[in-house]
Amino acid sequence: MKRRWLMLFLSWLIFFVAFLDRVNLSVAMPFIADEFQMTPEQSGFVLGAFFITYMLFQIPGGILGDKIGPKKVMTFAFIWWSVMTVATGVARSFGQFYIIRLLFGIGEGVHPPCAFKLNSNWFPDRERATANAIFTSANSIGPAVAPPIAVAIIATWGWHSIFFIFGALGIILVPIWMYVGRDSPEQDEKISPEELKYIKSGQKEQTSADDDEVATEKVGLSSIFKNPNTWLLAVAYFFFLCVFYGLMTWLPSYLVQARGFAMVKMGIFAGLPFLAIGIAQPLGGLISDRLLHSRRKPLIVVAALGAAPLLYGVVAATTEAGAMASLICAGFIFGLAFGPFFALPMECVKRKFAGTSSAVMNTGGSIGGVISPIIIGFLVGTFGYNAVFIYMVIALILCVAVILFVKEPEKVKANA
Repeated sequence: MKRRWLMLFLSWLIFFVAFLDRVNLSVAMPFIADEFQMTPEQSGFVLGAFFITYMLFQIPGGILGDKIGPKKVMTFAFIWWSVMTVATGVARSFGQFYIIRLLFGIGEGVHPPCAFKLNSNWFPDRERATANAIFTSANSIGPAVAPPIAVAIIATWGWHSIFFIFGALGIILVPIWMYVGRDSPEQDEKISPEELKYIKSGQKEQTSADDDEVATEKVGLSSIFKNPNTWLLAVAYFFFLCVFYGLMTWLPSYLVQARGFAMVKMGIFAGLPFLAIGIAQPLGGLISDRLLHSRRKPLIVVAALGAAPLLYGVVAATTEAGAMASLICAGFIFGLAFGPFFALPMECVKRKFAGTSSAVMNTGGSIGGVISPIIIGFLVGTFGYNAVFIYMVIALILCVAVILFVKEPEKVKANA
């Protein structure tokens, strides 16, 4: 295996565990809410608490990864959130769950921008969207496989056990990452000269939407925050992840409460839309890199507009099969956009600031993660689940409205 793909696999595996640890609370929430008599609004606050610190620590994590290297930050993050996952299993009140999930979000917050920085260091430009799409598929494969595993664990040992088992998994994997992981190919003594040359030769050309500002050696962090694309991408990704995290946190409850699924059945079916997203993500990266010649916006627009009517079809469906078919199809089309989304911030700045640039966009998405579970909790308690899917459709339309104003890098357009 080429070393860059080994690094991507390890990075993917860490991200996969991160999403296992995020989703386990969603699966356990019906049991937790019943045991501690939580209202839908309280459940929404607990589910959304993680995203507050996750959001706040994105940019600090990106800056730290740019300065000291992604490996050290990722190692800290992995250990921290694994410990907090274990701690979730011993919580005994609404307040304890809320505080632990806030602490949990710190570790998971600093991790993604450093992982994208790692991908930027290890892959040539022409493989960027593909690498990012493969990496981000973990955010869907995790939610796909977590529900059936979590339900089986809950049925055998109780809801507390899933936090102990998933947390221990992360702690076990830390030494492997510390031994194999490297910040860049230049630091890897096992990489072949041919692969190193291939990577570095593919990173020579720096694309930018503003060559006068970004392509100079004097560019600093301030250029990231002065670039309109930075904020447009953050807002667009906010609306995009309102949908993703809304599904991730509330889909298990929807299937149980609105569709009448038994817990075992929910454990199987709740993961299928995320499996579809995970399958689509690498495909979206390949389409963007090759068929669209590194164009990013067209596929994002198609994915968002294509998923919107299918999400509405979930509540319009009169049968369980129809609802699940709409969810799975919506998930597949939705998943095509992840790779192109994360290629854009890296193409708008110099590579040395890729971590920070990605962090700003992901912070926008994280805000969606903070408020979406709370909004959905309010909608469920006040209007029912039909309003939830209408809300998701509106969010996708707003995502498209914003992304249309993003200016793709000129050199990328020239290749189209």
